[in-house]
Amino acid sequence: MNELYNFFRSNFPYCVREESTVRELLIHDKNKTIITHDSDHKPIAASVSRGNNILFLCVDKVCRGGGIGSYILDRTEEMITSQGFKEITIGAGSGYIMPGVPTSRPVITESLEEAKICTGIDDSAKRFLEKRGYRHSWDCNCFDMRLDLDDFNAKPTSQPDVTYRWATASDFPAVLTCTNDAHADFTKYYDTADLYKSWGPQRALIAETKGEIVGTLIVSFEKEGEGIGSIGCTAVKPSHRRKGIASNLVVIGTSYLKEAGLKEAFLGYTYSGLDKLYARAGYKISTYYFMAKKEIDVEEN
Repeated sequence: MNELYNFFRSNFPYCVREESTVRELLIHDKNKTIITHDSDHKPIAASVSRGNNILFLCVDKVCRGGGIGSYILDRTEEMITSQGFKEITIGAGSGYIMPGVPTSRPVITESLEEAKICTGIDDSAKRFLEKRGYRHSWDCNCFDMRLDLDDFNAKPTSQPDVTYRWATASDFPAVLTCTNDAHADFTKYYDTADLYKSWGPQRALIAETKGEIVGTLIVSFEKEGEGIGSIGCTAVKPSHRRKGIASNLVVIGTSYLKEAGLKEAFLGYTYSGLDKLYARAGYKISTYYFMAKKEIDVEEN
């Protein structure tokens, strides 16, 4: 549905997400979609929900403040509660376009690394949803980070006993052993043969010592858009943490993005604590997310 995708992209130009993924999420056959048009048949507000999760909720920036947002949200909540759900989430669910509701400030007060918030983001959506009973569902902050690769100059620290290289097909089983030990939730992202080819938009970078793979990182080249590279799913075995391996993976992976001639590096859907790891390579927080959730009393609806 070009109409819905174009409406999303015009209102969230800063969202880094592969176009095919966004389109697939927006037209899923289990979605419930509401679109409101103006007199010229142009969309001015829309919501897309699946189950109890709102994947997309937006009023066009030139039409906000007139009650359209409340109307769309009311209808969306009615559809969800009519299915018997006891809570509503916005953002991350069975799939996500953005992990939560973009906002310009930390949702939880804590010490975080430097931020450079993307143009066009403020905290109005968060304030609107809080008035409607939504609360942050995490005990920490969630955010994206970015780095202008022209400004990237970090260097890896010397580690004579650790080798960093691209994983090959023969490394496949050992990489999964590493991620299962380091962070099992990441294993599903490494469990694809395409990561271990010498070509393609994504590759697995590994850290190896004495023949053992002890750290991994996924590096993506323009998968999310022209001139954009990304890193993510950094995982280091517990036995080899606090030795600078994760930092070196991030720096080396980012250097490959710069060497490829890309303009910007991105990492998404991360959280408090990891900002310090990525900041060592020069990444700055670019978008905070309000991980919105609302408890519903079904009997009252």
